Amino acid sequence: MNKSIFSRLLITNLTIFIGLIVILTGILTLLYSTQVYELEKQRLREITQKTESLYLDSAKGKIEALKLQDYMDAMAYVSKSKLYILNIHQNNIQNLRDLDFANSDLDHYLYEDLMTILEGNEVFRKSTYTATFDSQMIFYGRPILKDGQIEGVVVIFTPISTVVKNIRVMLMVIASLSVFFITIVSGVLYVSAKKMTKPIEDISNSALAIANGERQEDITKTNYQELNALIDSFNYMKSELNRIDEDKKDFIGMISHEIKTPLTVVSGYLEAIHDGLLDQDELGESLEIIYRETKRLTLLTKEIVTKTRNKDMEFYLNPSFFKLKPILEEMIMLAKVNIEKQVTFSLSCDDNTTLYADEKQLRQILSNLISNAIKYSGDLVHIMLSCFVEEDQLCIRIEDNGFGIKKDELEKVFQKYYRIKNTVTQKEGSGLGLSIVKKLVDLHHGTIDITSTYKKGTVVTVKLPPLRQEVKR
Repeated sequence: MNKSIFSRLLITNLTIFIGLIVILTGILTLLYSTQVYELEKQRLREITQKTESLYLDSAKGKIEALKLQDYMDAMAYVSKSKLYILNIHQNNIQNLRDLDFANSDLDHYLYEDLMTILEGNEVFRKSTYTATFDSQMIFYGRPILKDGQIEGVVVIFTPISTVVKNIRVMLMVIASLSVFFITIVSGVLYVSAKKMTKPIEDISNSALAIANGERQEDITKTNYQELNALIDSFNYMKSELNRIDEDKKDFIGMISHEIKTPLTVVSGYLEAIHDGLLDQDELGESLEIIYRETKRLTLLTKEIVTKTRNKDMEFYLNPSFFKLKPILEEMIMLAKVNIEKQVTFSLSCDDNTTLYADEKQLRQILSNLISNAIKYSGDLVHIMLSCFVEEDQLCIRIEDNGFGIKKDELEKVFQKYYRIKNTVTQKEGSGLGLSIVKKLVDLHHGTIDITSTYKKGTVVTVKLPPLRQEVKR
């Protein structure tokens, strides 16, 4: 079963930390035990040195033997130990306190220790089982020296339980501190591992959300350089996907509007022909328009296929010189195919007005603006088209007598998917028309301005740059 990075990080770090704590606990316990035994050795040395001094004073007659015995009894009682002074006479070990040990009663190791002491050395055993006392004892012995000669031996047996108790107490303290630090560090490691793996979880969740078509905010950076590199790459990928998605939506929105216009024209003229509303002269002209719009649809379809195959969703301009008035007249004629409303036009434009722009995209701009003027008007629609030069810019103005737009909605009309909600009759639409117009005007380095009076009408003014000004290709 695969483990998560979070669990691997947490378990690995905890294992390493607990291992270090165990090793450190062992080292501290060993050092403390050594120190405790060293202190115990020093204590026993001081007791035996004092006993040796009193013994020598007693041998010289400076103190009574009873005082020596009282001291030994007191020390044995206070330290819960067994204290002996042994002298050597005719190879027999005799206890000066009338405690007679026959050779056969002594533990084997004691003979070896006595021999070592009789050689002038001190002996210290940390823990030895003594059959004489039937328990684990700490043993210390040293020679009694008088004028450089060994007069006897001072030995002391003390229970190991007191020392072990002290070591156990310290071990419990160390263990408690270890558990405390393990708990604290476990929490820190948990938070650290969570903090380290959270960006990975965020990237995973964001990737799934993006795959489901949801919008996601940029992932916040961390304090880890490698994770930040991953986050930067993911955020860049996400922004590029969002851009591609936006380009695709814009492209589809524009194409749908471009297709809608010729389809509306073809459908309108075919319906007029079917209903017998056109005379013979108008019939020929209508068939010519239907042919031209059908050809335009064919070219548009090829363009869609080409752009889709090349994954190129950008808008590009193909500028050229052309006269504006014929374009406006054609747009008027195509708009009149609307048989649901009575539409009239007035046109004011000089015959020689020429501009340098993308004719196809300009048609799209005019088509959308005129379509909106008709859509957001009553049954009797009058649209005034005009073109003029103002401040070295060519202005195209579309003015209608429609429902108008409230002031608080004017600044929103160029937003994608925004639809005016205060019209007299709710109209169908995608809310992309004016955003597409704005983008196409921007590509020409032009501007678009809308003024409106609610329930009276709207004026749209498109300003394009002078002739031959560079436009985006």
